[in-house]
Amino acid sequence: MRFFLFIFIYLLHQSLSGQEKQNQPMDLTVTMEFNLGSTIGKLRAIPININREEKGMLFAYSADKEIDPWIEMFYPPSDRMKLAVFSLKGKLIWKKELGKGVINGIWFTPIYAFDLDQNGTDEIYYVNNIDSVHILSYEGLRLTAIEGSSGNILGEWSWKRVEHGSLSHTFRNFIMGGYVHGKPVLITAQGTYATMGIQAWNPGMTKRWELLISEEDPGPRGSHMCPVIDINSDGVDELLWGERCIDLDKGEYLFIADRDEYNGHSDVIQPTFDWKNNQWYVFTCRESGDRGQIKPRVVMFDDRGERVWSDLEMGHMDMGWTAQTGPGEKTIAFTISRGRKMAGPDGFFRLDVEEYAYEAFSGDPIRLPFKAYNTVPVDLDGDGYHEFACALDEQSDRKVYTIDGNVVGELGDKAYIAMASKFLDLPGEQILCYYPDGTIRIWRDMNAVDSDRARDRYRNPYYRHCQRLTGTGYNLVNLGGL
Repeated sequence: MRFFLFIFIYLLHQSLSGQEKQNQPMDLTVTMEFNLGSTIGKLRAIPININREEKGMLFAYSADKEIDPWIEMFYPPSDRMKLAVFSLKGKLIWKKELGKGVINGIWFTPIYAFDLDQNGTDEIYYVNNIDSVHILSYEGLRLTAIEGSSGNILGEWSWKRVEHGSLSHTFRNFIMGGYVHGKPVLITAQGTYATMGIQAWNPGMTKRWELLISEEDPGPRGSHMCPVIDINSDGVDELLWGERCIDLDKGEYLFIADRDEYNGHSDVIQPTFDWKNNQWYVFTCRESGDRGQIKPRVVMFDDRGERVWSDLEMGHMDMGWTAQTGPGEKTIAFTISRGRKMAGPDGFFRLDVEEYAYEAFSGDPIRLPFKAYNTVPVDLDGDGYHEFACALDEQSDRKVYTIDGNVVGELGDKAYIAMASKFLDLPGEQILCYYPDGTIRIWRDMNAVDSDRARDRYRNPYYRHCQRLTGTGYNLVNLGGL
Protein backbone atom coordinates (compact mmCIF):
# COMPACT_ATOMS: atom_id res chain seq x y z
CA MET A 1 0.00 0.00 0.00
CA ARG A 2 2.88 2.34 0.86
CA PHE A 3 4.37 1.69 -2.58
CA PHE A 4 1.18 2.74 -4.41
CA LEU A 5 0.84 5.79 -2.15
CA PHE A 6 4.43 6.75 -2.98
CA ILE A 7 3.77 6.38 -6.71
CA PHE A 8 0.62 8.52 -6.44
CA ILE A 9 2.44 11.30 -4.57
CA TYR A 10 5.35 11.15 -7.02
CA LEU A 11 3.09 11.43 -10.08
CA LEU A 12 1.10 14.25 -8.46
CA HIS A 13 4.35 16.11 -7.73
CA GLN A 14 5.55 15.61 -11.32
CA SER A 15 2.23 16.87 -12.68
CA LEU A 16 2.19 19.95 -10.46
CA SER A 17 5.85 20.75 -11.11
CA GLY A 18 5.21 20.37 -14.83
CA GLN A 19 2.31 22.83 -14.58
CA GLU A 20 4.53 25.25 -12.67
CA LYS A 21 7.23 24.97 -15.32
CA GLN A 22 4.61 25.40 -18.06
CA ASN A 23 3.65 28.71 -16.49
CA GLN A 24 7.20 30.04 -16.38
CA PRO A 25 8.06 33.00 -18.65
CA MET A 26 9.36 32.07 -22.07
CA ASP A 27 13.15 31.97 -22.37
CA LEU A 28 13.81 32.09 -26.14
CA THR A 29 17.44 31.08 -26.62
CA VAL A 30 19.74 29.92 -29.42
CA THR A 31 20.30 26.22 -28.78
CA MET A 32 22.53 25.64 -31.83
CA GLU A 33 24.48 27.87 -34.22
CA PHE A 34 26.75 27.17 -37.20
CA ASN A 35 27.69 28.73 -40.51
CA LEU A 36 27.31 27.40 -44.07
CA GLY A 37 30.39 29.30 -45.22
CA SER A 38 28.67 31.39 -47.89
CA THR A 39 26.16 34.20 -48.26
CA ILE A 40 22.49 33.16 -48.05
CA GLY A 41 19.74 34.98 -49.94
CA LYS A 42 17.13 32.21 -49.75
CA LEU A 43 17.30 28.92 -47.84
CA ARG A 44 14.91 26.01 -47.49
CA ALA A 45 15.26 23.51 -44.63
CA ILE A 46 13.81 19.98 -44.73
CA PRO A 47 14.05 17.25 -42.06
CA ILE A 48 15.70 14.11 -43.41
CA ASN A 49 16.38 10.55 -42.29
CA ILE A 50 20.10 10.07 -42.96
CA ASN A 51 19.68 6.41 -42.02
CA ARG A 52 17.49 4.35 -39.70
CA GLU A 53 19.32 5.66 -36.63
CA GLU A 54 20.24 9.23 -37.52
CA LYS A 55 18.13 12.21 -38.50
CA GLY A 56 19.39 15.43 -40.01
CA MET A 57 18.47 18.56 -41.90
CA LEU A 58 18.71 19.22 -45.63
CA PHE A 59 19.45 22.79 -46.70
CA ALA A 60 18.89 24.15 -50.21
CA TYR A 61 20.27 27.66 -50.68
CA SER A 62 22.20 30.23 -52.69
CA ALA A 63 23.17 33.89 -52.42
CA ASP A 64 20.09 34.84 -54.46
CA LYS A 65 16.72 35.69 -53.00
CA GLU A 66 13.72 33.66 -54.16
CA ILE A 67 13.53 33.76 -57.98
CA ASP A 68 9.93 33.83 -59.21
CA PRO A 69 8.83 32.85 -62.76
CA TRP A 70 6.51 35.83 -63.20
CA ILE A 71 8.27 38.03 -65.79
CA GLU A 72 8.01 41.15 -63.60
CA MET A 73 9.81 39.32 -60.77
CA PHE A 74 12.22 37.01 -62.59
CA TYR A 75 15.91 37.90 -62.63
CA PRO A 76 18.98 35.86 -63.69
CA PRO A 77 20.73 34.01 -60.85
CA SER A 78 24.09 35.30 -59.64
CA ASP A 79 25.07 32.23 -57.62
CA ARG A 80 24.78 28.49 -58.05
CA MET A 81 22.32 26.62 -55.87
CA LYS A 82 23.74 24.30 -53.22
CA LEU A 83 22.47 21.31 -51.24
CA ALA A 84 23.90 20.36 -47.85
CA VAL A 85 22.95 17.80 -45.21
CA PHE A 86 23.82 18.38 -41.56
CA SER A 87 23.29 16.18 -38.53
CA LEU A 88 21.02 17.52 -35.80
CA LYS A 89 24.21 18.33 -33.87
CA GLY A 90 25.34 20.72 -36.61
CA LYS A 91 27.91 18.42 -38.23
CA LEU A 92 28.24 18.62 -42.03
CA ILE A 93 27.50 15.23 -43.63
CA TRP A 94 27.88 16.32 -47.27
CA LYS A 95 27.53 19.33 -49.54
CA LYS A 96 27.23 19.70 -53.31
CA GLU A 97 26.84 22.53 -55.79
CA LEU A 98 24.20 22.08 -58.47
CA GLY A 99 24.51 22.93 -62.16
CA LYS A 100 24.39 26.39 -63.66
CA GLY A 101 20.89 25.77 -65.03
CA VAL A 102 19.32 25.09 -61.60
CA ILE A 103 17.44 28.14 -60.28
CA ASN A 104 16.97 28.85 -56.57
CA GLY A 105 13.20 29.23 -56.64
CA ILE A 106 10.48 26.98 -55.21
CA TRP A 107 8.55 26.91 -58.50
CA PHE A 108 11.60 26.17 -60.65
CA THR A 109 13.29 23.74 -58.26
CA PRO A 110 11.03 22.07 -55.68
CA ILE A 111 12.82 19.69 -53.30
CA TYR A 112 11.41 16.80 -51.28
CA ALA A 113 12.97 14.21 -48.96
CA PHE A 114 11.17 10.86 -49.02
CA ASP A 115 12.03 7.20 -48.46
CA LEU A 116 10.26 5.79 -51.50
CA ASP A 117 12.35 2.59 -51.59
CA GLN A 118 11.86 2.08 -47.81
CA ASN A 119 15.49 1.32 -47.06
CA GLY A 120 15.63 3.63 -44.04
CA THR A 121 17.47 6.44 -45.84
CA ASP A 122 15.55 9.29 -47.46
CA GLU A 123 16.11 10.01 -51.09
CA ILE A 124 16.17 13.69 -52.05
CA TYR A 125 14.01 14.43 -55.09
CA TYR A 126 14.33 17.72 -56.95
CA VAL A 127 13.72 19.23 -60.38
CA ASN A 128 17.11 19.46 -62.05
CA ASN A 129 18.09 21.29 -65.25
CA ILE A 130 20.91 19.46 -67.04
CA ASP A 131 21.26 22.31 -69.58
CA SER A 132 23.95 24.55 -68.07
CA VAL A 133 23.56 27.23 -70.77
CA HIS A 134 19.79 27.68 -71.13
CA ILE A 135 18.50 28.25 -67.61
CA LEU A 136 14.88 28.38 -68.86
CA SER A 137 15.14 25.13 -70.81
CA TYR A 138 12.23 22.76 -70.28
CA GLU A 139 13.70 19.94 -72.34
CA GLY A 140 16.61 19.93 -69.91
CA LEU A 141 14.43 19.40 -66.84
CA ARG A 142 14.77 16.11 -64.98
CA LEU A 143 13.36 14.63 -61.82
CA THR A 144 16.58 13.74 -60.04
CA ALA A 145 16.92 11.50 -56.98
CA ILE A 146 20.02 11.55 -54.82
CA GLU A 147 20.88 9.51 -51.74
CA GLY A 148 20.26 11.46 -48.55
CA SER A 149 23.21 9.94 -46.73
CA SER A 150 25.82 10.75 -49.39
CA GLY A 151 24.43 13.05 -52.11
CA ASN A 152 25.16 10.44 -54.79
CA ILE A 153 22.78 10.39 -57.77
CA LEU A 154 20.36 7.45 -57.73
CA GLY A 155 18.39 8.19 -60.89
CA GLU A 156 17.02 10.78 -63.34
CA TRP A 157 13.75 10.87 -65.26
CA SER A 158 12.32 13.35 -67.76
CA TRP A 159 10.11 16.01 -66.17
CA LYS A 160 6.54 16.16 -67.44
CA ARG A 161 5.41 19.29 -69.29
CA VAL A 162 1.72 20.20 -69.36
CA GLU A 163 1.68 24.00 -69.81
CA HIS A 164 3.04 25.93 -72.80
CA GLY A 165 1.82 29.39 -71.87
CA SER A 166 3.62 32.26 -70.20
CA LEU A 167 6.83 31.88 -68.21
CA SER A 168 4.82 32.24 -65.00
CA HIS A 169 2.40 29.46 -65.98
CA THR A 170 5.03 27.11 -67.39
CA PHE A 171 7.45 26.94 -64.46
CA ARG A 172 5.19 25.85 -61.61
CA ASN A 173 6.61 22.55 -60.37
CA PHE A 174 5.79 20.52 -57.24
CA ILE A 175 7.01 17.34 -55.53
CA MET A 176 5.09 15.73 -52.64
CA GLY A 177 4.62 12.32 -51.06
CA GLY A 178 2.20 10.33 -48.94
CA TYR A 179 1.07 6.85 -48.02
CA VAL A 180 -1.56 4.33 -49.08
CA HIS A 181 -2.10 1.88 -46.24
CA GLY A 182 1.48 2.43 -45.12
CA LYS A 183 3.04 2.13 -48.59
CA PRO A 184 4.82 5.26 -49.96
CA VAL A 185 3.61 7.10 -53.07
CA LEU A 186 5.64 9.93 -54.65
CA ILE A 187 3.72 12.76 -56.34
CA THR A 188 5.03 15.11 -59.04
CA ALA A 189 2.91 17.95 -60.41
CA GLN A 190 2.97 20.90 -62.78
CA GLY A 191 0.85 24.02 -63.23
CA THR A 192 -1.27 26.25 -61.01
CA TYR A 193 -3.38 28.68 -63.03
CA ALA A 194 -4.58 26.89 -66.17
CA THR A 195 -3.70 23.37 -67.40
CA MET A 196 -2.35 21.17 -64.59
CA GLY A 197 -0.82 17.70 -64.42
CA ILE A 198 -0.33 15.32 -61.49
CA GLN A 199 1.57 12.03 -61.54
CA ALA A 200 1.84 9.33 -58.84
CA TRP A 201 4.83 6.96 -58.61
CA ASN A 202 5.34 3.65 -56.83
CA PRO A 203 8.71 2.41 -55.51
CA GLY A 204 10.96 1.78 -58.50
CA MET A 205 9.43 4.84 -60.20
CA THR A 206 6.68 2.87 -61.91
CA LYS A 207 3.70 5.08 -62.66
CA ARG A 208 0.72 4.47 -60.41
CA TRP A 209 -1.69 6.96 -62.01
CA GLU A 210 -1.77 10.27 -63.87
CA LEU A 211 -4.26 13.10 -63.88
CA LEU A 212 -4.51 15.90 -66.44
CA ILE A 213 -6.72 18.90 -65.64
CA SER A 214 -7.21 21.05 -68.72
CA GLU A 215 -7.78 24.80 -68.66
CA GLU A 216 -11.37 24.21 -69.80
CA ASP A 217 -12.23 21.74 -67.03
CA PRO A 218 -14.67 23.17 -64.46
CA GLY A 219 -13.67 23.76 -60.88
CA PRO A 220 -10.88 25.57 -59.03
CA ARG A 221 -7.27 25.71 -60.18
CA GLY A 222 -4.25 24.80 -58.05
CA SER A 223 -2.75 26.58 -55.06
CA HIS A 224 0.65 27.74 -53.81
CA MET A 225 0.17 25.21 -51.01
CA CYS A 226 -0.17 21.46 -51.52
CA PRO A 227 -1.06 19.70 -48.23
CA VAL A 228 -1.06 15.90 -48.02
CA ILE A 229 -3.51 14.62 -45.43
CA ASP A 230 -5.68 11.59 -44.66
CA ILE A 231 -8.74 13.79 -44.36
CA ASN A 232 -11.27 10.93 -43.94
CA SER A 233 -9.04 8.67 -41.78
CA ASP A 234 -9.29 5.64 -44.08
CA GLY A 235 -5.56 4.91 -44.24
CA VAL A 236 -5.18 6.52 -47.66
CA ASP A 237 -3.65 10.00 -47.87
CA GLU A 238 -5.20 12.70 -50.04
CA LEU A 239 -3.58 15.58 -51.90
CA LEU A 240 -5.33 18.93 -51.62
CA TRP A 241 -4.62 20.35 -55.06
CA GLY A 242 -6.32 23.66 -54.52
CA GLU A 243 -9.89 22.84 -53.55
CA ARG A 244 -9.60 19.47 -55.30
CA CYS A 245 -9.21 16.58 -52.85
CA ILE A 246 -7.50 13.66 -54.64
CA ASP A 247 -6.82 10.24 -53.11
CA LEU A 248 -3.27 8.95 -53.57
CA ASP A 249 -4.35 5.38 -54.21
CA LYS A 250 -6.11 5.74 -57.57
CA GLY A 251 -6.02 9.48 -58.30
CA GLU A 252 -9.78 9.80 -57.80
CA TYR A 253 -11.57 12.82 -56.37
CA LEU A 254 -13.09 12.69 -52.91
CA PHE A 255 -14.53 16.09 -53.71
CA ILE A 256 -14.01 19.27 -55.73
CA ALA A 257 -15.15 22.10 -53.49
CA ASP A 258 -17.09 24.83 -55.32
CA ARG A 259 -16.76 22.86 -58.56
CA ASP A 260 -19.53 24.79 -60.30
CA GLU A 261 -19.01 28.04 -58.37
CA TYR A 262 -15.36 28.91 -58.81
CA ASN A 263 -12.65 28.36 -61.42
CA GLY A 264 -9.97 30.63 -60.00
CA HIS A 265 -6.86 30.09 -57.94
CA SER A 266 -6.38 29.99 -54.15
CA ASP A 267 -3.17 31.22 -52.58
CA VAL A 268 -3.75 29.32 -49.32
CA ILE A 269 -5.08 25.80 -48.74
CA GLN A 270 -4.85 25.17 -44.99
CA PRO A 271 -6.21 22.00 -43.35
CA THR A 272 -7.48 22.88 -39.88
CA PHE A 273 -8.33 20.42 -37.13
CA ASP A 274 -11.29 20.86 -34.80
CA TRP A 275 -10.00 19.10 -31.68
CA LYS A 276 -13.35 19.32 -29.92
CA ASN A 277 -15.25 17.43 -32.63
CA ASN A 278 -12.32 15.45 -34.04
CA GLN A 279 -12.91 16.75 -37.57
CA TRP A 280 -10.85 18.33 -40.32
CA TYR A 281 -11.77 21.56 -42.12
CA VAL A 282 -10.06 23.34 -45.02
CA PHE A 283 -9.41 27.09 -44.93
CA THR A 284 -8.87 28.75 -48.33
CA CYS A 285 -7.79 32.26 -49.32
CA ARG A 286 -8.31 33.14 -52.97
CA GLU A 287 -6.50 35.36 -55.40
CA SER A 288 -8.37 37.39 -58.03
CA GLY A 289 -7.84 35.07 -60.97
CA ASP A 290 -11.42 33.91 -61.29
CA ARG A 291 -12.26 35.28 -64.75
CA GLY A 292 -14.32 38.17 -63.44
CA GLN A 293 -16.58 36.26 -61.09
CA ILE A 294 -17.64 37.96 -57.89
CA LYS A 295 -17.22 35.10 -55.44
CA PRO A 296 -16.08 34.84 -51.81
CA ARG A 297 -12.36 35.29 -51.36
CA VAL A 298 -12.16 33.60 -47.96
CA VAL A 299 -13.92 30.26 -47.47
CA MET A 300 -13.90 27.55 -44.82
CA PHE A 301 -14.93 24.10 -46.08
CA ASP A 302 -15.69 20.97 -44.08
CA ASP A 303 -14.05 17.58 -44.73
CA ARG A 304 -16.55 16.84 -47.55
CA GLY A 305 -15.90 20.07 -49.44
CA GLU A 306 -19.07 21.84 -48.29
CA ARG A 307 -18.95 25.53 -47.39
CA VAL A 308 -19.13 26.31 -43.68
CA TRP A 309 -18.73 30.10 -43.98
CA SER A 310 -17.30 32.66 -46.37
CA ASP A 311 -16.33 36.33 -46.49
CA LEU A 312 -15.14 39.11 -48.83
CA GLU A 313 -16.40 39.25 -52.41
CA MET A 314 -13.40 41.07 -53.87
CA GLY A 315 -9.69 41.39 -53.26
CA HIS A 316 -6.42 39.62 -53.93
CA MET A 317 -5.87 37.39 -50.90
CA ASP A 318 -2.25 36.46 -50.31
CA MET A 319 -0.73 34.33 -47.52
CA GLY A 320 -2.53 33.12 -44.41
CA TRP A 321 -2.72 30.47 -41.72
CA THR A 322 -4.87 28.91 -39.04
CA ALA A 323 -3.64 28.43 -35.49
CA GLN A 324 -4.66 26.76 -32.25
CA THR A 325 -4.65 29.61 -29.77
CA GLY A 326 -6.14 28.68 -26.41
CA PRO A 327 -8.20 26.45 -24.13
CA GLY A 328 -11.77 25.78 -25.14
CA GLU A 329 -10.55 24.64 -28.56
CA LYS A 330 -10.10 28.23 -29.71
CA THR A 331 -8.84 28.32 -33.31
CA ILE A 332 -8.13 31.40 -35.42
CA ALA A 333 -7.94 31.84 -39.20
CA PHE A 334 -5.90 34.67 -40.69
CA THR A 335 -5.19 36.09 -44.14
CA ILE A 336 -4.26 39.34 -45.89
CA SER A 337 -5.29 41.17 -49.02
CA ARG A 338 -2.71 43.15 -50.91
CA GLY A 339 -2.19 45.59 -53.72
CA ARG A 340 0.97 45.46 -55.74
CA LYS A 341 3.71 42.88 -55.03
CA MET A 342 7.34 43.45 -55.96
CA ALA A 343 10.19 40.95 -55.94
CA GLY A 344 13.75 40.71 -57.15
CA PRO A 345 17.31 40.55 -55.78
CA ASP A 346 16.21 42.55 -52.73
CA GLY A 347 13.41 40.11 -51.82
CA PHE A 348 9.59 40.25 -51.64
CA PHE A 349 7.53 43.34 -50.79
CA ARG A 350 3.75 43.70 -50.63
CA LEU A 351 1.93 47.04 -50.70
CA ASP A 352 -1.45 48.10 -49.28
CA VAL A 353 -1.67 45.10 -46.97
CA GLU A 354 -4.92 44.63 -45.05
CA GLU A 355 -5.29 41.95 -42.38
CA TYR A 356 -8.35 39.77 -41.70
CA ALA A 357 -8.82 37.37 -38.80
CA TYR A 358 -11.72 35.09 -37.87
CA GLU A 359 -12.90 32.58 -35.36
CA ALA A 360 -12.03 29.60 -37.51
CA PHE A 361 -15.18 27.50 -37.27
CA SER A 362 -17.82 30.23 -37.04
CA GLY A 363 -16.30 32.83 -39.36
CA ASP A 364 -16.90 35.60 -36.85
CA PRO A 365 -14.43 38.46 -37.51
CA ILE A 366 -11.93 39.26 -34.76
CA ARG A 367 -9.08 41.74 -34.35
CA LEU A 368 -5.63 40.48 -33.43
CA PRO A 369 -3.59 42.63 -31.01
CA PHE A 370 -0.44 42.40 -33.15
CA LYS A 371 0.49 42.66 -36.83
CA ALA A 372 0.23 39.08 -38.07
CA TYR A 373 1.50 39.72 -41.61
CA ASN A 374 4.66 37.62 -42.19
CA THR A 375 4.09 35.54 -39.06
CA VAL A 376 4.37 31.75 -38.68
CA PRO A 377 2.46 29.86 -35.94
CA VAL A 378 4.83 27.87 -33.69
CA ASP A 379 4.28 26.23 -30.29
CA LEU A 380 7.54 27.16 -28.57
CA ASP A 381 6.54 26.39 -24.97
CA GLY A 382 4.93 23.03 -25.77
CA ASP A 383 1.50 23.79 -24.31
CA GLY A 384 -0.28 22.79 -27.53
CA TYR A 385 -1.12 26.37 -28.50
CA HIS A 386 0.70 28.67 -30.87
CA GLU A 387 2.94 31.66 -30.58
CA PHE A 388 3.70 33.72 -33.72
CA ALA A 389 7.15 34.37 -35.14
CA CYS A 390 7.36 37.30 -37.58
CA ALA A 391 10.29 36.55 -39.90
CA LEU A 392 9.05 35.36 -43.28
CA ASP A 393 10.09 38.16 -45.63
CA GLU A 394 11.75 41.56 -45.78
CA GLN A 395 8.83 43.38 -44.15
CA SER A 396 9.07 41.31 -40.94
CA ASP A 397 9.92 42.78 -37.53
CA ARG A 398 11.72 39.58 -36.29
CA LYS A 399 9.69 39.45 -33.07
CA VAL A 400 7.81 36.55 -31.48
CA TYR A 401 4.31 37.28 -30.16
CA THR A 402 1.80 35.52 -27.95
CA ILE A 403 -1.85 35.52 -29.02
CA ASP A 404 -2.34 38.39 -26.54
CA GLY A 405 0.17 40.53 -28.46
CA ASN A 406 2.99 40.27 -25.91
CA VAL A 407 6.52 40.11 -27.33
CA VAL A 408 8.31 37.09 -25.84
CA GLY A 409 11.47 37.12 -27.92
CA GLU A 410 13.37 38.51 -30.89
CA LEU A 411 15.11 36.47 -33.59
CA GLY A 412 17.79 39.00 -34.44
CA ASP A 413 18.48 41.43 -37.25
CA LYS A 414 17.82 40.05 -40.76
CA ALA A 415 16.51 36.70 -39.48
CA TYR A 416 14.45 34.58 -41.89
CA ILE A 417 12.46 31.52 -40.83
CA ALA A 418 13.08 28.32 -42.78
CA MET A 419 11.55 25.83 -40.35
CA ALA A 420 9.17 26.04 -37.38
CA SER A 421 8.26 22.67 -35.86
CA LYS A 422 9.58 19.96 -33.53
CA PHE A 423 12.69 18.71 -35.32
CA LEU A 424 14.97 18.34 -32.27
CA ASP A 425 14.40 15.87 -29.44
CA LEU A 426 13.68 18.71 -27.04
CA PRO A 427 10.46 20.01 -25.43
CA GLY A 428 8.37 22.40 -27.50
CA GLU A 429 8.79 23.31 -31.14
CA GLN A 430 11.88 25.02 -32.48
CA ILE A 431 12.53 27.79 -35.00
CA LEU A 432 15.32 27.46 -37.55
CA CYS A 433 16.45 30.83 -38.90
CA TYR A 434 19.05 31.73 -41.49
CA TYR A 435 20.93 35.01 -41.79
CA PRO A 436 22.55 36.68 -44.84
CA ASP A 437 26.11 36.02 -43.60
CA GLY A 438 25.52 32.25 -43.79
CA THR A 439 24.65 31.70 -40.13
CA ILE A 440 22.05 29.13 -39.09
CA ARG A 441 20.50 29.54 -35.64
CA ILE A 442 18.03 27.19 -33.97
CA TRP A 443 15.89 28.87 -31.32
CA ARG A 444 13.93 27.18 -28.51
CA ASP A 445 12.17 28.01 -25.28
CA MET A 446 14.44 26.78 -22.48
CA ASN A 447 11.39 26.51 -20.18
CA ALA A 448 9.28 24.45 -22.61
CA VAL A 449 7.35 21.42 -21.37
CA ASP A 450 5.40 19.23 -23.80
CA SER A 451 1.74 18.87 -22.85
CA ASP A 452 -0.39 15.86 -23.78
CA ARG A 453 -2.05 17.99 -26.43
CA ALA A 454 1.32 18.91 -27.94
CA ARG A 455 2.35 15.25 -28.02
CA ASP A 456 -0.87 14.42 -29.86
CA ARG A 457 0.09 17.03 -32.50
CA TYR A 458 3.58 15.61 -32.93
CA ARG A 459 2.22 12.07 -33.44
CA ASN A 460 -0.30 13.08 -36.09
CA PRO A 461 0.75 11.89 -39.60
CA TYR A 462 -0.24 15.28 -41.05
CA TYR A 463 2.36 16.92 -38.79
CA ARG A 464 5.14 14.79 -40.28
CA HIS A 465 3.89 15.37 -43.84
CA CYS A 466 3.96 19.13 -43.37
CA GLN A 467 7.51 19.15 -42.04
CA ARG A 468 8.73 17.69 -45.33
CA LEU A 469 6.76 20.08 -47.55
CA THR A 470 8.92 23.11 -46.72
CA GLY A 471 10.91 22.58 -49.92
CA THR A 472 7.97 22.78 -52.32
CA GLY A 473 5.39 25.58 -52.51
CA TYR A 474 4.40 27.94 -49.67
CA ASN A 475 3.84 25.16 -47.14
CA LEU A 476 5.80 26.51 -44.17
CA VAL A 477 2.73 27.65 -42.20
CA ASN A 478 0.58 24.53 -42.75
CA LEU A 479 1.46 23.06 -39.34
CA GLY A 480 -0.55 25.81 -37.65
CA GLY A 481 -3.81 24.13 -38.53
CA LEU A 482 -3.17 21.14 -36.27
